[in-house]
Amino acid sequence: MPRSSLMVLLLLLAGACADTQRSDDGDVLVRVGTVAVDDRNSPVVILEEQHGTRALPIWIGTAEATSIASQMNDLEPPRPNFHDLAQRVIQKLDATVERVVVTELRDGTYYAALTLRSDGRSIEIDVRPSDGIAVALRTQAPILVRASVFEEAGQELVSGGEEQEI
Repeated sequence: MPRSSLMVLLLLLAGACADTQRSDDGDVLVRVGTVAVDDRNSPVVILEEQHGTRALPIWIGTAEATSIASQMNDLEPPRPNFHDLAQRVIQKLDATVERVVVTELRDGTYYAALTLRSDGRSIEIDVRPSDGIAVALRTQAPILVRASVFEEAGQELVSGGEEQEI
């Protein structure tokens, strides 16, 4: 299959997954503060507000936690994982990751959107926050959280990097 046909196919598939409601209002720039395990031995990624004091803990799977932590610590796995594959596919198709946004918390589950740019088009794809974060770290794309998600589930950072619910 020629590269241009593959690109068209990818764009069509991604477009089919796109969320038609798109709003950039109320998105807060964050950074990955840490990846840790809680007292029940469950992995959690802590997103910290870039220009503020709020943090958002998101519980994730072990493979995703390992992938995020490895990228944060510049550790290359012996074989590529899914997030490495995604980054390479995006790169080979001459697309870029514009951003990842944690968009909502519904019934205890976080949702996120990964926005790609290709051939002048923005394409929004529904992703798990952990996958979006892992890909964003690999592509140096901004990670954002909707303000409404911070209001619902955020925590306030206090001195020493500890968190308390807000």
